[in-house]
Amino acid sequence: LLRPSLLLGGTQTKELGSVELPLSCCLIRGKKRFSHQELADLRGMRLLVVNDDGPPSSVSPYFAPFVSALHEAGHTTVVVIPDRPLSWIGKAHAVGKTLTAASRCPTSFADRACNVPGCDETEDRTHRWLVVDGLPASCTQIGLFHTGFKPDDFDLVVSGPNHGRNASTVYALSSGTVGGAMEAAQCGRRAVALSFGSKEVQPDEVIRAACDRAVGLIEDLERDWHPDVEVYSVNVPMVADIADRPVRLTTTAHGRWVTGGLFSPAPADLEKLATSRTYQFRWAPQLADIKRQAEESPEGEDLWASLNGVISVAPLRASFTAVDVQK
Repeated sequence: LLRPSLLLGGTQTKELGSVELPLSCCLIRGKKRFSHQELADLRGMRLLVVNDDGPPSSVSPYFAPFVSALHEAGHTTVVVIPDRPLSWIGKAHAVGKTLTAASRCPTSFADRACNVPGCDETEDRTHRWLVVDGLPASCTQIGLFHTGFKPDDFDLVVSGPNHGRNASTVYALSSGTVGGAMEAAQCGRRAVALSFGSKEVQPDEVIRAACDRAVGLIEDLERDWHPDVEVYSVNVPMVADIADRPVRLTTTAHGRWVTGGLFSPAPADLEKLATSRTYQFRWAPQLADIKRQAEESPEGEDLWASLNGVISVAPLRASFTAVDVQK
């Protein structure tokens, strides 16, 4: 049977001629029934959705609207996310740590009462979210193997939307969003790493338009997935006319830290330093190199796309590319 996939209320339906089909039931209004195969053909995708920005908050503003857009498009989701923002964490796991996963109604993050009957009693993974005190790649593992589904039950794994772009290797190789998708590929599942290219506060209508465009793009990618691709890294610019912006297949720009890095010496008590011989370095990315590389990025790279308001789609494999040194 199809499972309910409600986020913030409302009954999701798909139209079948003049017959309305609730996604949570196999009994059609008008007392007409469909076979399991017919229902399977009618349903949308079943998606595992993870992220690295954690539950909805000021630093994770895109996640809930995106999941809602997936539901409105007729897709079923299983959500497993970290309990806090974990950007720049890559595909790491906390070795030896026992993880705790809390089952949460998604409306609890919006301070709204849930209108799904029996929500407090159900453990339906397509309604309640799992919030884990672990890293994004670990959320992917838990989602694929420990939510009552088999990995093959998922049509795709979607990681994101990230709060900010993940264009160039500097960001992609460090991104927890990309890491969550790469973990899925390592488990034999196709995945999309989705990033929304702005950390500025966005109007609700821009967020909604970006979510709708991203959902449509994910549907297109799933339908025409290239057999050699394991992960698509998608960067969506946050602009008012995103519905009309072009989509380009791109390569990932090779970013480098050249004149500055990620850290700067922290102000410290010099006398204390002289005796303890300990030092502190604060997180302070020096972005001049990255900005220059973006400006110099040639057409066809994801950095070029991000500066020109183009939606970039970078086809990737979950591997470190071997270099042939015998030539």
